[in-house]
Amino acid sequence: MSTTTRSRTHPRISRRRSAVARSRKRRLWLCFVALVILGAGVWAAFFSPLLQVRAVEVVGAEHTEPQAVIAASALSDADNLLLLATSEVGRRIERLPWVRSAEVERLLPGTVRVRVAEREPALVTALGGINWTIDAQGHVLSAQNDDDLPVISGWGDAGLEVGDVIDGPEGTGALKVWRALDGGLRQSVIAVVAPTPERISLTLEDSTVVRLGSATRLEAKQKVLRAVSRRLSQEGRTAAYIDVRVPTSPAVSP
Repeated sequence: MSTTTRSRTHPRISRRRSAVARSRKRRLWLCFVALVILGAGVWAAFFSPLLQVRAVEVVGAEHTEPQAVIAASALSDADNLLLLATSEVGRRIERLPWVRSAEVERLLPGTVRVRVAEREPALVTALGGINWTIDAQGHVLSAQNDDDLPVISGWGDAGLEVGDVIDGPEGTGALKVWRALDGGLRQSVIAVVAPTPERISLTLEDSTVVRLGSATRLEAKQKVLRAVSRRLSQEGRTAAYIDVRVPTSPAVSP
């Protein structure tokens, strides 16, 4: 006759095992809840209408209509605010003639703010029978004449449209000269004339013509021009033209 002896588990071990089992269940439950919350967050962020683009706010546009900025952005309520490629939206807006740069930012829950920096009108040119307002880089801003701006001219007619950039050798040479002028001289210029890239001249407020030649050695040419102008003023004389094409040998015609 055999006798089977069943060992009894110590109560403390049983309680420990029960505690471990409950802890595992709790962790599994917490993981499940976390996954549910994460899934809900992902859905809310990327698929919920809560973060759809509902408004576009335009700041800094003076010459450009806000509606034109909004249209150029190509945003709609189908766009998700968090998935928005702000740099691409900015590049689309920067194709507008007056817009130099566009900074796009997200404002939760559903607003896009566009900060626009516009180009500054600098000159007027008459090409193709139309007076065009342009900036110092040659961007064509509008087909409206501004009588307060200096004129840039001298080369043949060319077909232009708003948004174009003047890129011919005569125009780029004249624009290079304009950008290089110091503040005092620039304020006295009423016209920049460039029939060829090598024959650029300025017309000043007192009708003096300054022959610059090509758009090279501009700092030296301006230095000589200031010296000649100062000497003429001291002597009480005026000049029909001042030739600084060769800075070391300036010429003056009374």
